[in-house]
Amino acid sequence: MRTALAVAAPAKLNLSLAVVGRRPDGNHLLASVFVLLELADRVQLASGDGSLSVQPAAGVPEGADNLAWRGLLAGLGAAPVDACLTVEKRVPLTAGLGGGSSDAAAAWRLARRWRGLDDLPHRDTLRELSRIGADVPFFAAQVPAAYVTGIGEEIHALAAPGRRHVVLAVADVGLSTGAVFGELRRADWAATPPEERVEPGRNDLLAPALRLRPELEALFATIRRAGGDPHLTGSGPTVFAVSDDAERMQRVRDDLDAAGVRTIATRYADAAATIEVGTHQEESSA
Repeated sequence: MRTALAVAAPAKLNLSLAVVGRRPDGNHLLASVFVLLELADRVQLASGDGSLSVQPAAGVPEGADNLAWRGLLAGLGAAPVDACLTVEKRVPLTAGLGGGSSDAAAAWRLARRWRGLDDLPHRDTLRELSRIGADVPFFAAQVPAAYVTGIGEEIHALAAPGRRHVVLAVADVGLSTGAVFGELRRADWAATPPEERVEPGRNDLLAPALRLRPELEALFATIRRAGGDPHLTGSGPTVFAVSDDAERMQRVRDDLDAAGVRTIATRYADAAATIEVGTHQEESSA
C-alpha cells in the first residue's frame, strides 16, 4: 500500500465573456464570469516512478505539453522522482470547458499537499499559474464562481450559484482557442465589461467562432427549438443551456439527443472539490 492523494478536476462554464483590451505582448484582457460544474476529471498523485498516466489517452498531449504535468511541476518545483500522476478524463477535450486547465490546477494542488504546503494560491502564484493557461488560476482558487479579469490571473469570488441544471451540447467541430482569438476583430469587443452576476450573458468570442464555424448557427437553432436558451462557453465549440427546471432541461436534452447532438447533463457545483487522502494498491508481480 502506498500513500495517495486525489481530487476532482471540474469543468467550467463562462457565463459571460468580454474582451476589454489588449496588452503590448498581444494577450487579450478579458472579463468573464466563471462557474464550476459537477462534471469533472479525477486526478491522483501516488508514490511511484515519476510517470504520467492519462486514461483515456486519445487526443491528450503528452510530456511537457500536458497541462496536468506542467501543473505538477509547478507545485513540486521540480520533476517528480517518487510520485506518479494519474488523470482520468471525463471532461471532453478542446470543448471550451477548461478540462486541461482544471487538471493542471488539480495537479498543482496535489503537488503542494504532497510537499506539506498550503494548496490555496496567493496572488503572485495565480499570476505564475496563468502562464500555464488562462483558466488555471480560476480552478486553483477553489471558488464555485468568480469574476475573472486580466489574462485570467485576477480572481474575484462570487456567491455560490446554487445547483442549476445544465445541458451541454458538445459540437462535433474543431475549434481551437488560438484560432478564435486570431479571428477576433476589434468590432467584436464589448463596450463595457459584463456585470458581476452569475447569469448567462454576452460572449465576445461568439462572433469569431461563428465566422470560423458557421455550422454552430444550426446548433443554436436546434437548442432553441428544443426549448433551451443557448450560449457559447469560452471559445467554444460547446454550447450550453441552463435552468432551475430539471424537467425542462431533460426535455431539452431528449430533443437534442433525438436530433443527433452529443449532450452531457450536469449542474453547477456549489463548492470546489476537497483533496482526498488514501492509499494506492500496488500491483503484485508473480
